[in-house]
Amino acid sequence: MAGYYRDKARTALRFNALMAAVLGFTATFLLFAGKLPFPNKVAWFSLVSSCSYALYFLFFDWIFRNCYRTAGIALSQVGSVIITISIYYTGGVVSPLPFLYMAILVSEAIYGLENPLTVPVSALGYLVVVWGIYYGALPNPAPWAAEAYARPAFPLIISALLVPYLALTKNLSDRIIRNLRSAIAQEASEKDALVRKFSELNSTTQLGVLAHRIAHDLRGPIASISGYIQVESLKEKPPAEKATLRELEDVVANMSESLRGITRFGRAGGGRTERIVLHEFMDTLLAIVRFSPQAEGVAFKRNYGGGGLVSASRADLQQAFFNVLKNAVEAVRDNPGEKLVEVSVRAENGDAVVAIADNGPGILPELLPSIFKRSITTKKEGTGVGMIITRDLLRRNGGDVELRNRPEGGLEVAARLPIG
Repeated sequence: MAGYYRDKARTALRFNALMAAVLGFTATFLLFAGKLPFPNKVAWFSLVSSCSYALYFLFFDWIFRNCYRTAGIALSQVGSVIITISIYYTGGVVSPLPFLYMAILVSEAIYGLENPLTVPVSALGYLVVVWGIYYGALPNPAPWAAEAYARPAFPLIISALLVPYLALTKNLSDRIIRNLRSAIAQEASEKDALVRKFSELNSTTQLGVLAHRIAHDLRGPIASISGYIQVESLKEKPPAEKATLRELEDVVANMSESLRGITRFGRAGGGRTERIVLHEFMDTLLAIVRFSPQAEGVAFKRNYGGGGLVSASRADLQQAFFNVLKNAVEAVRDNPGEKLVEVSVRAENGDAVVAIADNGPGILPELLPSIFKRSITTKKEGTGVGMIITRDLLRRNGGDVELRNRPEGGLEVAARLPIG
């Protein structure tokens, strides 16, 4: 958005240079033709000024890239000299043209030209003309101004007013344009933030649709497995097989609960809130993860401190932390040496912090700021949505999550939940 306004200002500047050249050449023609009450020397000054603006227009792109400020300062001084000459031939102190100095100053502010010369050059030129005529150093080309010069107080008052007004015009125009640019930049930043937010919401909506679809497709097979286990449990079997069936039934029940968690994803409320002891909760999750074939050879280290009690949805936390543990195990499984996943629980600034760290390859630093804004993955078969789901599940329970690369290598995912 800021680039848009920059391009508009650049186009306007080039157009103004063209118009100044066209008007200048028109005035030059009228001066040489004797249609205006000025001598030929003014026509030559006007021709030089017109050619300067024409060259500025023709080579605008090159000037803008290489010497925008220098060329702008030079053009302003040319314009100031032309205005000073015009003031001289239109009566000096009684000339109506000094406002053109102000026009140059305002234009410089609009186009962002930091030019310290225009005010002193314009003020000096005006004072030379007015007091040069008054003291007879310059001939008075305008007889109608004789009466004004006959009263010394008049040129003194006008000069004393004009010079401060030039400085005031520059100061005010610079401040106003800076404030406008700041407001435009802030508005552009806010619009960009809204566009990014809408983009993120759209991605989350698509993710929710996909999650519900997966849950719907899996619900039937899981119900069939559960029914089969229940039928088998009714048959006469040895105690060992009965125990195995009960364990399988618990696993299927957990899978079913996870599916219900998926169908709740994106809704205002999650599962039933209960008080959870994080040490015991994480021990249970670690026991499940250890049985995964992918966890073979992975060492799990626990570091439990304070802040172990939170109020949250158990199903939400199971899904969130299982995603993080699964990512950590997958990150270290290709390590040639030690494969380490460390789980710590601590209290920090009134929150319980569960940090899961690994000694894998970590994440490219340039990807970290965008990890929750779009689907990013470093896995060949990954979808890049696991951390987005994890973040939203934790936020639904009053928490949040952040990622950082560890100085010693690997990634740490730190989840915060309010204690109590």
